[in-house]
Amino acid sequence: MLKGNLSEFPLGTLIQTLAAAGRSGVLVVQPPWLEGRVALKEGGLYAARAGARRGWAALELLAGLPRAPFVFDDTIPLPSEPNLNLPLEAALARMLAVGDRWSGLVHLPGDWQVELALSRKSGEMKLTPVMLQVLGLVEGRSIARILEEAEAPPVEVAEALDRMLGEGVLELRTPSEMRGEELVALSFYGKETGVAYVDEALHREWQKLLPHPFGVRVRSPRGQEAFFQVRPRADIPGRIMLHDKDLRKLRAGRGIKLSVQPELTTVG
Repeated sequence: MLKGNLSEFPLGTLIQTLAAAGRSGVLVVQPPWLEGRVALKEGGLYAARAGARRGWAALELLAGLPRAPFVFDDTIPLPSEPNLNLPLEAALARMLAVGDRWSGLVHLPGDWQVELALSRKSGEMKLTPVMLQVLGLVEGRSIARILEEAEAPPVEVAEALDRMLGEGVLELRTPSEMRGEELVALSFYGKETGVAYVDEALHREWQKLLPHPFGVRVRSPRGQEAFFQVRPRADIPGRIMLHDKDLRKLRAGRGIKLSVQPELTTVG
């Protein structure tokens, strides 16, 4: 039995190694949000599934995982019918090309449990057929479910999601149990604008609930709002520190209570 993580052994490299050894068995890939299986028979690709995906689409989906524990088990029975008919070399070449496309995504988070939502921002964007298909699946679904359930190939779905996240058409949904805070404003000076400091205990609490890098959206009593990177700082409970320039943009000052809401970010 062989165990490891895709962060150290990419799927294509792993399959190539097992095939070169003439192995028969099932490679089980288990991120938290779906289970994938790739069956090999005497060193050849035999079958694959990942959630609702089967065959090549399943391999394409699994190739996009930046990390996930895996185990290769030669005691698991092979599926009764194959669903992969690509020669091994051709399959590996396609996986390499697909892997390059996955690695080029910059806005799609590595945690596919995160749910997406239509953005509150306004703007125009020319939508492709795949984007339109994806938009019909977005509300209330995680990235993993969208990648599984869309009709288009997984990597095309991922590229559509990545572009729409980058353009602000979609946004990551903050968990419903994540509550905002009313924090008293403090100011600091220097060159570091665009950053907010909150008490380290509050920052730890938010980290436990949020599955991905996050910032904070700050709103002043006058209705001005802005998004900030957020960092922990010791001994400022009930307060938030912002650069003096940022406070003035919010039309607020020291001692004013600000509404502070954690918000997931797409890059990090």
